[in-house]
Amino acid sequence: MELEEILKEIGFTEYKAKVYKTLLFLGIASSATVAKESGVPQTKAHGILNELAKEGFAIVIPGRPTRFKAIPPSSAIIPIIEERIQKENKLKEEIKKAEENLVAKEFPRREILLFQGWNIIEKIIEKSLSESKEEVDIFVRFRKVHPQFLNKIEKLVKKGVKVKVLGPYRKEREHVMAQYKLVGCEVRSIKEIHFPLITFDIFDNNVVQLYFFSPTSESEGLLVRIEDEDTTTLLREIFNRLWEKAIPFKN
Repeated sequence: MELEEILKEIGFTEYKAKVYKTLLFLGIASSATVAKESGVPQTKAHGILNELAKEGFAIVIPGRPTRFKAIPPSSAIIPIIEERIQKENKLKEEIKKAEENLVAKEFPRREILLFQGWNIIEKIIEKSLSESKEEVDIFVRFRKVHPQFLNKIEKLVKKGVKVKVLGPYRKEREHVMAQYKLVGCEVRSIKEIHFPLITFDIFDNNVVQLYFFSPTSESEGLLVRIEDEDTTTLLREIFNRLWEKAIPFKN
């Protein structure tokens, strides 16, 4: 890269670059000489030379006429680049801090998402389980449980995530309760509730997933995912009230 291109990269105008480059070539010169050799009008050249002196690219030598001496690029330009790098690094840190502060303040994520069809619902459930870190509350009908969900739940339990499973009691569904129990879940059943057309999961303190099923075809179900702390708190209170009334499953 030519010197003139480098100077333009750090903000030099075309005239300013020419004046500085000419002064470097001449060593020491008056503004009239620099203007003549560079092709820059003398009125502009004189102002540019004073500007270069203020910015550390030249030295003023008093006398009649006033003369100027150029500072080599390695001494003048590199400190500017280093200063810019320091400012950019500091700005990066400030941006990170600003982002962290923004997340930490009262800007909770509130969103409602709808998904239909078992293939999509299955993937959303797996993703939600994988992202859970503290507690998962599951209200189910104790129907056949998919092996991949059990595997995910077992991994969560091994990582220290508390998983509670609750649902209506049916004698013929005890083998499903046992499957949940086997992978480390706390399992309870409640006799006062039959088979509602809605079940739900609560993931940590910020996500609720409601599942609406058709009596004729589960594959036509609908998942409503709510990302909101207040809604999560409300549903967890309901879950905990049912949990207190429920009977612990003993295999």
